[in-house]
Amino acid sequence: MIEIRGARQNNLKGVDLDLPLGKLNVITGPSGSGKSSLAFDTLYAEGQRRYVETFSPYTRQFLERMDKPKVDEIRGIPPAIAIEQANPVKTTRSTVGTITEINDYLKLLLPRVVQAFCPSCQREIRPETAGSILDALFADAPERRALGGATVLVSFAVPVPAKTPPPEFFEFLQQQGYLRVQIDGQVLRTDEPCPLRELPPVVRVIQDRVRVVEENRSRLSEAVETALRFGKGKIAFLLPDAVVPFSTGWHCAHCDVDIAAPTAGLFSFNHPVGACPTCRGFGRTITIDLDRAIPDRSLSLAQGAIKPFQTENGAECQRDLLKSAAARKLNVKTPFAQLSEADQRWVFFGERPGESGEELWKEGLWYGVKGFFDWLESKSYKMHVRVLLSRYRAYTPCASCNGGRFQAATLHFRLGGKTLPELMALSIGDLSGVLQAARGRQAAADATTALLLGEVRSRLSFLLEVGLDYLSLDRPTRTLSGGEIERVNLTTCLGASLVNTLFVLDEPSVGLHPRDTGRLIGVLKGLRDKGNTLLVVEHEEAVIRAADHVIEIGPGRGDAGGHLVYSGPLEGLLREPAKKTLKTAGPKIGGSLTADYLTGRKSIPVPGHRKSPRGFLTVKGASEHNLQDIDVDFPLGVFACISGVSGSGKSTLVHEVLFKNLQTAKGLAAEDGVGRCRAILGHESVEQVVMVDQSPLSRTPRSSPAVYLGVFDAIRELFACTPDALARGLTASAFSFNAGTGRCERCSGSGFEKIEMQFLSDVFVRCPECDGKRYRPELLELLLGGDPGKSIHDVLSMTVTEAIGFFSRLGASKVVEPLSVLEEVGLGYLTLGQPLNVLSGGESQRLKLVERLTRRGDGPALLIFDEPTTGLHFDDVALLIRALNRLVDAGHSLLVIEHNLEVIKCADYLLDLGPDAGARGGRLVAEGTPEEVARNEESHTGRF
Repeated sequence: MIEIRGARQNNLKGVDLDLPLGKLNVITGPSGSGKSSLAFDTLYAEGQRRYVETFSPYTRQFLERMDKPKVDEIRGIPPAIAIEQANPVKTTRSTVGTITEINDYLKLLLPRVVQAFCPSCQREIRPETAGSILDALFADAPERRALGGATVLVSFAVPVPAKTPPPEFFEFLQQQGYLRVQIDGQVLRTDEPCPLRELPPVVRVIQDRVRVVEENRSRLSEAVETALRFGKGKIAFLLPDAVVPFSTGWHCAHCDVDIAAPTAGLFSFNHPVGACPTCRGFGRTITIDLDRAIPDRSLSLAQGAIKPFQTENGAECQRDLLKSAAARKLNVKTPFAQLSEADQRWVFFGERPGESGEELWKEGLWYGVKGFFDWLESKSYKMHVRVLLSRYRAYTPCASCNGGRFQAATLHFRLGGKTLPELMALSIGDLSGVLQAARGRQAAADATTALLLGEVRSRLSFLLEVGLDYLSLDRPTRTLSGGEIERVNLTTCLGASLVNTLFVLDEPSVGLHPRDTGRLIGVLKGLRDKGNTLLVVEHEEAVIRAADHVIEIGPGRGDAGGHLVYSGPLEGLLREPAKKTLKTAGPKIGGSLTADYLTGRKSIPVPGHRKSPRGFLTVKGASEHNLQDIDVDFPLGVFACISGVSGSGKSTLVHEVLFKNLQTAKGLAAEDGVGRCRAILGHESVEQVVMVDQSPLSRTPRSSPAVYLGVFDAIRELFACTPDALARGLTASAFSFNAGTGRCERCSGSGFEKIEMQFLSDVFVRCPECDGKRYRPELLELLLGGDPGKSIHDVLSMTVTEAIGFFSRLGASKVVEPLSVLEEVGLGYLTLGQPLNVLSGGESQRLKLVERLTRRGDGPALLIFDEPTTGLHFDDVALLIRALNRLVDAGHSLLVIEHNLEVIKCADYLLDLGPDAGARGGRLVAEGTPEEVARNEESHTGRF
């Protein structure tokens, strides 16, 4: 057992818990009850801290610093590894292949198993030896005899020094014992007068003339070895009707072309030998994105479709464009999107693509939008020109490697007929098949090759097991979702074959379709069976039911949580009584909210009435990534869900195609370009498009829920209106901890001071001036709310639930209304002054939802949510669905990417992508109400 005694981290109320070693332990409970505080801030922090303390002080400075958790005692804890959903990677250098170490094994494996091909004639290149050349010659001998040629001339090439007279060169060859040469297909003797006045740069010297029969094998072998020595590794057999060349190096003997030898560096885009010299292995460069020049393709050229031509610098270019278009008989009043592809290219690249825009301008020809930008580049020493250019720059695929990251020399090598960039672009499932076929003669003959191949295939099999078969090795790590990065890290741990380790996982089922959850459970059990202990923070029913040991923390959220509700096998949890409002605090609190839902005592009801769409937003021809040129109608004015198995194309369709194209249509530049589609129809009916994702609300502790929702302004005004504040002449600004005269001068209103330790983690100590209260003493004397009154520090320390009661008594509706919505979505446990940078992704997303619900004055918007159920208990999901329906009632349109079946069944309209992941997905399988999708046999979502 891991014995935990007196855990008091964050909101934990002195929890005592025995956790069995070598088991799959699942910890569950309402959002904010203290699960992460127990799993990560207590258990993982202590396990990691003890492991790190075994190193020297010098080594410890390079490792992650962990503070000692607030706990009386922890006994029997093994070294701990945390696998979280946080994706810290920002660089494009990191890919799925690098993070799983598959690339490291591939770059060692490929030089042993690839085939090389000539870039000119596409013949296979293979370094020969004298023995292999002889074997090839005898293998060909029957064919040669059938053609009537049984005798070959063994020759090698000798360069002729410039301006050497033929007699002098022939005399030199005679002295070496060579009597025959071949020049222009004609055999000449060196002991006879040369009929040529001038020799070519290279002359073929004949080493021997011999019949290809078994009796002559030793003579042929000697001739081949000598010819290779004098020919510097190159040799040719001359027949009456053909020349058969061979080479001992990485050289095409037919085309006389050298290629680089296959080395590990050549197969790595993070190595200067293998990286594309233009993009240095990033696969993209910052260049002018011509698509940004025409953000709204529904405009015609006459209406100003070319955005930069509507500036002072581009006014003359607009006149040149209209004049040239008239000469071309191009209708300038036709929307740009309806022009032919040739006419669009003419607008972009001019009369003669590739030629200088300045030269075309001098000839009075149209120079294209690109020519205009080339002219601007020449003026970039001016500040306003650089500012203008920056608006149209974007990351685009590198033109040299076409986004493949590798230099041209790498492309000469193939495995299974595919180059390395093509292998990297394959889905994990397809790549596994290619490597399965590579288990041939070389793998069997070479133990090292077999070992490397086994390591790559085992890591690929782990990725397949956790449902990531749709990913490719070249997928940048920074584009992975939280659930994907967690499962990728899980496979890395599986590949390392660790034992006797404590793995702490944060909702590994996030982003996983119910179809694939079983495979994830199999992986978790496999990790357990190796002798490891797993502690999984999870809300997915299937994972809870698969646990060896279940821990529930609760019974409520925030201060109402932090108690141990249950610890033991699942059967015991199902026998727990229904949750009641319990006021007694003890070592174990009865009444399980999780058991209520697992036993069916509580459930999320299917809505009796579903709303009908008031219109549609239509995407035509979406073809980004794996989307197969699909047309999709997104309903407006309803709660719509996008479902489908992981990797079916949901995020690509919603994020890349719909959201970024709508941003562009609204005149906003979308970062990293937009997803490919032919057109988006009906975007005029959508005033605003908002992505409500799980990105952090703040990077600093300066912001809080009260500040974010705007209620802190009203709170400060209430304090400024108290008699004492009026008597002292204080305004609302004096009660701000981010500025003003009222905040503590020593800590600048943060409430703590940071002390940097050289070898230990930084220590945050309470500010000795204000004792962590953020304000000066004279400001804390001002009280609000009668007897007993509350200071500004007391108000910021209140939970949302407490604040609602306090401000309701004061009749402060401006404060109470937004906070009531915050409580409705299950965030009543947050304190008004809690820093936003410590909130989880799910809490941040729900806070954004509340901000949208409480906003006044904005018109209807299309709100896009990406898995809002992340981190939510069954009971929290019910609260979330009510909040989402309130947004629809307020006139907004909702589009939710989701796998949670409780949310999907409550949607008004469902769009199901699939039927599978990667290349086998990308189609619209079903659409309509959940009842209609459930009747579709092709839909995995419908079946569940």
